[in-house]
Amino acid sequence: MGETYDSEREVPGADADALREEIRAFIANWSQNRAFLMTRRRDGREIMRPVGSFLEGWTANTITQDLHLKTAHVRRDPIVGYLWVEVDGERYGRLQFPRNVWMQGAAELVEDPGEVAAFFERRAAATGRADAHPADQSYRRILIRTRPQYVRAEGFYPGEPMRAVILRDFPEPVPAA
Repeated sequence: MGETYDSEREVPGADADALREEIRAFIANWSQNRAFLMTRRRDGREIMRPVGSFLEGWTANTITQDLHLKTAHVRRDPIVGYLWVEVDGERYGRLQFPRNVWMQGAAELVEDPGEVAAFFERRAAATGRADAHPADQSYRRILIRTRPQYVRAEGFYPGEPMRAVILRDFPEPVPAA
């Protein structure tokens, strides 16, 4: 049949592990990227929307409200995806792609007001960003906490940026204090 196309082939595992912290730091840096959350509608079609995200270890956290559709989507199907896309920086490939990271994971909805408040405190301590949501109490704030199952990063492998860095193993999260 001939040669196989392999410029997007996965990098060796040891090389992927060497890039693990660089990739985590990239998705944790709000000023470097924009995050999008993918959920599934009732009929199974995916929908993506821009969101804020905050990482604790490898766990991605997003605040939502009980009245948003993404809350119902996660309640119905907890497998979600995040896409982080670099806003400024070096481009790679002939089409000048930005660096990007795709994470698929299992989400849980944290609805306890005390746990949500504790999350805001941890985020504010780490970033200086306090709760920016309106004080209107006609809705409940909910935390979408996503633990990764699979990560694919592009634009990170030196010399061959089209090659995907795949991560499949993640340490268990440390319980929040």
